[in-house]
Amino acid sequence: MINFKRIIAGLMAGATALSFAACSSSSTSSTTDSADSNNTSTGTTIDDEIENPVSIDDISINAGDEVEPAELQYLGCYDITTAGDVKPAYKYFSANYDCTIKCTIVGSLQILEKLTTAISSGDSPDLVDYADNTFPLIMSKNMYTPLDEYMDLSAPQWAGLEDYINKYKWNGKNYYYPWAYNVSPYFLVYNRGLYEELGIDDPKELYDEGNWTWDTMTDCIRKFIDSDVNGERTGLYGATAYAAQAFIDTTGTPLISIAEDGKLVSNFNNANVDRAANFMQNLKKEGLAKFPEDMLDVSEEPIKGGTAAFQAMGEWIITNYARAMTKDDTLDIFFVPFPRDPEADEYYYSMTAFGYLVPAGSKYAKQASVFINCCRLSNTDEDLKATTKESIMKNKKYTDEMYDFLMSFKTVTNFNAVVDEPYGLDETTGQIIKDILGNTLFELENETYAGQSWTQMREANIGAIDKQIDYYNGLITSGNS
Repeated sequence: MINFKRIIAGLMAGATALSFAACSSSSTSSTTDSADSNNTSTGTTIDDEIENPVSIDDISINAGDEVEPAELQYLGCYDITTAGDVKPAYKYFSANYDCTIKCTIVGSLQILEKLTTAISSGDSPDLVDYADNTFPLIMSKNMYTPLDEYMDLSAPQWAGLEDYINKYKWNGKNYYYPWAYNVSPYFLVYNRGLYEELGIDDPKELYDEGNWTWDTMTDCIRKFIDSDVNGERTGLYGATAYAAQAFIDTTGTPLISIAEDGKLVSNFNNANVDRAANFMQNLKKEGLAKFPEDMLDVSEEPIKGGTAAFQAMGEWIITNYARAMTKDDTLDIFFVPFPRDPEADEYYYSMTAFGYLVPAGSKYAKQASVFINCCRLSNTDEDLKATTKESIMKNKKYTDEMYDFLMSFKTVTNFNAVVDEPYGLDETTGQIIKDILGNTLFELENETYAGQSWTQMREANIGAIDKQIDYYNGLITSGNS
């Protein structure tokens, strides 16, 4: 059977990689840290103004027309009123639009169940997190409110993003206006201090020089393992399916792309995808990609203790390492994006977007839209952006180098961004894809695919995958007719 805890941890990593405000990086005590937790916390956590005071008195932004005062209901995996990257936007929204937000915080895998129950009972929340299965699965179930009448794509904060926002259209309507864009939602974390001690090239320097490729990454891993006289070191570990997807996307070819007409396009048989899969299988075959003994993919000990070369994980985990370095000044942990495919014409990055949708039945869609605008303006308005940076730095303890490097990946127009949506089909098919990808890169305890190659796993499941793609494309056709 699949190692359940390891897969659940990987799911959590994927769900939390989308934003600075990831579930497990919130400082609030009521945030649910585990994706498989059954705990639900209702209510807004009391803000700690001593540790992270935020002033928005001198800030003036245009987030939309005046709205009626309201208390909005939020359903998601972190407290959006106190998380470092959202707190300034929330404080501005609250002070200038006389609205508050009450948070119901659940594990990320519970959101769909809770949302379905709330809508059917006539008690819809007003904001809900984007999740892996939002597009197209949940959109096809008419569980969201279209926001076209409330949002203005010509507003300055949305400049350059129209093409990305329109990729998430469903039957001609825009339901999703992401406020955070991550060109590199997954990173390879490494112990930079140990690399220097061992005389291994610094991956960040290789990246800055344009030499961070599949080949140079592999060379770093081999040198790291070979330098260990005790045989205790491993190479790459971390988020299973998401890491494999990131390698594939560096070829410039997504597993499932979104065409201009909104249709889904499968690229599972593409030669670039095959080449990336073969590269990953070689890493696994050589023992360069495997989990340290008895360690989960989210464990930080192999990096801190110097027993693993890289951890592939969502951006959220960098907060944990940054906080650890404030307590232990001997630690020097850093991170790089996934390496460039040496055969690709340019450097391509996976792109994910994060934000909130307004559920069907919401009574405060206009107010919710204003809040989404406030969140986006925290990334574009210079004054609010500066206040947000100060909040993030206090909350997450990043070094200036960490913050600047992370923020460099937030402007999608500066990169070759690959939009890839392989997990938004039905739950069964999404899990099949995760299992295939995870087993391509790592030797997972999975009886179904044990010992199978990428080609064998793909061919055994491509029919089911294509059937689901055809199903959703059929819904789009009938909805547009």
